[in-house]
Amino acid sequence: MPLLHVCNWRGCNEIIPQSHKYCDYHYRLHLQSPRYQNHIKKLQADRRYNQTRRDQEANRFYHSKRWTRTRDAVKNRDLMVSGASGQMLNDHDYIVDHVIKRDLCDDKFDMSNLWLLSRAEHNVKTKLEQQLSDDQIKTMTKTDWRRLINMKVGDNNG
Repeated sequence: MPLLHVCNWRGCNEIIPQSHKYCDYHYRLHLQSPRYQNHIKKLQADRRYNQTRRDQEANRFYHSKRWTRTRDAVKNRDLMVSGASGQMLNDHDYIVDHVIKRDLCDDKFDMSNLWLLSRAEHNVKTKLEQQLSDDQIKTMTKTDWRRLINMKVGDNNG
């Protein structure tokens, strides 16, 4: 006998197979919801970015099994807390970032060179990296980045 559970749609009590999230009726509603549609658009935009704009070496690296395992280990180590702000991050707003960027560090999988940032913090850090020389970036510590990122994020919010 298959395992069963109640439809995940709030207020629906229909019993469905464990392998399904919603009953047929609510599954159709879910597919039409703006939240789901935005999720699909984001996935498509990410796929287009990976295929057309990201350099293919980076694309291979970030889709490798070793990176995925390392990324997940950092996520668990840091308990989904931003290394810059100390804020809790959710599964849709985090990036495992290289403190010293990937193409300048010796070991791309060195856990001491990896930390969690929100997408906004990561974008700020990326813009700051574009303004610095490679020699300056190589000397930056997490403390240095934390100070710069929080200064820029504070400027953008104030």
